[in-house]
Amino acid sequence: RTQLDGLRSCLDKADDWSFDVFELEHETDGLPLQVLSWHVFLQHNLIEEFNLDHVKLVNFLRQIEIGHLENPYHNATHVADVVQSMHCMLSKGGLEKFVGRLELLAGLLAACIHDFEHKGCNNDFLIKTQDDWAIDSNDKSPNEHHHLSSAFRILQAEENNFIHRMPLAQQQSLRKMVIDMVLATDMAEHMAIVSRLKTDLQKRLENPDDGIGDEVPESLKTLVLQGAIKVADIGHLYASHEVHIKWSERLEEEMWLQGDIEKDRTMKVSFLMDREKPGVTKSQPGFVDFVVRPLFETWVACFPDCKILMDRIEENYAYWKSKETTN
Repeated sequence: RTQLDGLRSCLDKADDWSFDVFELEHETDGLPLQVLSWHVFLQHNLIEEFNLDHVKLVNFLRQIEIGHLENPYHNATHVADVVQSMHCMLSKGGLEKFVGRLELLAGLLAACIHDFEHKGCNNDFLIKTQDDWAIDSNDKSPNEHHHLSSAFRILQAEENNFIHRMPLAQQQSLRKMVIDMVLATDMAEHMAIVSRLKTDLQKRLENPDDGIGDEVPESLKTLVLQGAIKVADIGHLYASHEVHIKWSERLEEEMWLQGDIEKDRTMKVSFLMDREKPGVTKSQPGFVDFVVRPLFETWVACFPDCKILMDRIEENYAYWKSKETTN
């Protein structure tokens, strides 16, 4: 009973930007992804609204969770964290104009599968080593293409196909949005998406004459969803201080593990991946200045309800900056 109370009070905080996913990992006995995903699907009334098959949804979520490896960073807990961030973003980020009910379902589903079966190695490594995933994708975003195709293969199995009662056109639209979102999580696309947010979205929102009418074009809805999952994917940057540090150290360790493999294979060790040298925790301010800030400043300009995220990033940024000066 006390365990259920702990879980309940943890899930009660799922609507909060400062959610601690490590507490959820503990309270769910290491099954944070399926428990949280089920919780937000219920909370948004998606099962009833889209006539989803709830038994098959449970099967699907279980299979997705099982398909995550025990990487230091790219694991089921990170994915649960992104689902939670996406839930907050789509619930209270001020995106109503762009996000209808089907977009909401697509956003949560995309978050749920966006790192499926991740091996803890980046695209560059997969391409250089001619990994099967790189061969299958012809070197185009091998990780993201695999996350998608493998997760959709799970969904296709009869016992997992929780969308089988949805109209076919709706299923196809859902699939397209999920693909567009997950492919957008490849950091190689980062600056292209930030610049499209600036030109296609921010400029139009700031110019009342060019205002976006009642009929928002599909391309703009997709762009907003892509921005949302990108923000959610690096959501640990606006987590509470302890949670943010924990994720940063886990990312550093995962990158060092790739560096170890590179050394074993006598490859050139990738930037920040040599554990004999400073890792990602030593370059956090630069990452925020050159990668994170352009995305978040544009996002907050478009969606002022998200301003709290920028404030939280600044707090964590100040910490890394202060460490820089003391070293």
